[in-house]
Amino acid sequence: MSEVLRTVRLDLHPVSMRDHGALLTHWTGPLVRRHLFDDRVVTPVQVSEIIEASERDFATEGYGLWALRPVPASPGGGAAAPGGPLAGVAGLSHHEGPLGHGVDVEILYSLEPDHWGRGLAAEASRAVLDYAFGVVGVHRITAEIDTANPASSQIALQLGMRRWREGPAGPDGAAYYAAERSRWIGSRRVPDVVP
Repeated sequence: MSEVLRTVRLDLHPVSMRDHGALLTHWTGPLVRRHLFDDRVVTPVQVSEIIEASERDFATEGYGLWALRPVPASPGGGAAAPGGPLAGVAGLSHHEGPLGHGVDVEILYSLEPDHWGRGLAAEASRAVLDYAFGVVGVHRITAEIDTANPASSQIALQLGMRRWREGPAGPDGAAYYAAERSRWIGSRRVPDVVP
């Protein structure tokens, strides 16, 4: 099973220590960390721990975090070799379920601000969900989204995720969305994953 994924516009490669510097820069950016890390600045040690946890998850669960890079166009019009600048991250992680409801598999995504508004988060997330449901066989994937982040709520809805639970009210509130394997596999979505 190959964990390398490709969509029409993105190459997705499992994060590794080669990505450490780019991930640190990405995750410490104020617009990115605002909703992903509750506005806390992650340290280089924390980035290493996240990468190591992702590598363990790929080895044991079949999924983890992918680094997103734009598919460069070659001079002949086709796709060139990957390796461009980091556009963001998408993937899956274990997460303590809302309100003590056990452990969930949660989808995560973040993009560099200059890539916002172009549908790349939804495109990458669809590839991750296709892989998780179709290859790994995960039964349910959840998303915890800050109520102050309507763009991420819109992405969850575009993915066909349904509002699942309400979180605590207030400025730090969250909404929970879920996608079920049986519904995902049975849907008639137009794929943007490249074979």
